[in-house]
Amino acid sequence: MHSFTTERLLIRSLTEQDKSMYISLYTDAKIMRNIGEPLSSDAAENAFNRTIKALKKDPPKVMTWAIVTLSNNDCIGIQALSWQNSDTAEIGIMLLRHSNGKLLPEEAMGSLMEYAFNYLAINMINANYAKKNLATKRFVKKLGFIFQPEQQKDSTNNCFEYFKKEQWHKKLITKCLS
Repeated sequence: MHSFTTERLLIRSLTEQDKSMYISLYTDAKIMRNIGEPLSSDAAENAFNRTIKALKKDPPKVMTWAIVTLSNNDCIGIQALSWQNSDTAEIGIMLLRHSNGKLLPEEAMGSLMEYAFNYLAINMINANYAKKNLATKRFVKKLGFIFQPEQQKDSTNNCFEYFKKEQWHKKLITKCLS
């Protein structure tokens, strides 16, 4: 999997060294409040092992990256693309609590979108998130995702938005590393 940098971040493949950070994300009730029930440590470790295994599939159906700050080399979260078909993927991001409020989701997710459009033959990226997750709603809107009312199910508490390759005009990636 390819790694790249932005002005403040290194986006690289998730590795074994990220296990404790990954587990802390999935076991933190506050982080998980808009995703689902927090996992036990054992369940989070099993999820991590499945994620690492999924990265080795060819072609992968899910790719997961670690988000690392360039200033101090701290791993602050993860983001992923999950293929829905050959040219469409769903995007997701989780950050440690101390990384909130610094405009890092926009930079991390925006650069992953740029990478997906330019290097992974993705033509559309979907974002599916809890309606009550106002922070995600804000940064998805800042990135330019489009709300599609007909895709919203009345029986769900989620929002569905999309972004097409031809909409992308930003340059967030400063360097591709591999």
